[in-house]
Amino acid sequence: MNVVAVGGGTGISTLLRGLKYFDDIDLKAIITVTDEGGSSGILRAEYLIPPPGDIRNNLVALAKDEEILGELFNFRFSDGFLSGHTVGNIILTALTKITGNFTKAVELASKVLAIKGKVIPVSEELIRVVAEYEDGSIAYGEKQIQKIRGKQVKNFYLDKNDVIISKDTEKALLNADIIIFGPGSLYTSIISNIIVRGFVDAIHKNENVKLVYVSNIMTQASESYMFLLSDHINVIESYLKRRFDFIIANDSDFSEEILESYRKELSEPVIIDIEDSRIVKEDLVEVLIDKDGRKKVRHNPIRLASIIMDLIR
Repeated sequence: MNVVAVGGGTGISTLLRGLKYFDDIDLKAIITVTDEGGSSGILRAEYLIPPPGDIRNNLVALAKDEEILGELFNFRFSDGFLSGHTVGNIILTALTKITGNFTKAVELASKVLAIKGKVIPVSEELIRVVAEYEDGSIAYGEKQIQKIRGKQVKNFYLDKNDVIISKDTEKALLNADIIIFGPGSLYTSIISNIIVRGFVDAIHKNENVKLVYVSNIMTQASESYMFLLSDHINVIESYLKRRFDFIIANDSDFSEEILESYRKELSEPVIIDIEDSRIVKEDLVEVLIDKDGRKKVRHNPIRLASIIMDLIR
């Protein structure tokens, strides 16, 4: 089975970490190229290349030896002139300059990491996303969008009209048996891929493909403030111009400590507010401790991948 995952940063990498352990699928990940923060933003601006950070995260997630080479690629310098940069971002930048092609650079890095599957930038062009809100205000670029709190996005689009999907992206979508969207930020990880010209057309040409949506566990104040599960589904389907075949949603209970921690960020659990035969409800949560000692909820990679494999089979 040809399985394609679509997303951006940490959410989709969690899914890939689970799926890579299953041998009976041909796995590809289509990754957005609109990141503007941190090391990626600096390298993008200085070297005029697509931001490498999200690509790096997903390469590491699929690495055969994530503990050694993966740790090397994710190593972030904390001082000196390289402060804030990761080894993987620098390697991808250097390979892009050597080959003259970002997609080729990703392919070479994939060989170094001996990854299971393939990571594909949705486009090779430098693009920014733009969000227009219900109150008429506009945010330019992912970095600015993620600073907005408590507003509803009315329109979401690219700063260029002529940006097209890469040939590898088109081929992956046309040949896919299943395409998985998420988990990840609603607009800057998922819809930022869908709105690249040619993406929706490729899906519509693939008449037999099944579409799966993996819902986020928590809402985000910057992109899905007060959103219920139905809101997430309706927004993505409006851009896809097609219904999902399956929807995977978390059905866990949370401690008051975790709820209170997320409420400080205007974030709440995504509530399953609809009865729909397409929805698969499961306890998908694992609790991690971040560097500040705060409890964070994430999808359990193996549990999530197992549910998807059950759907595939």
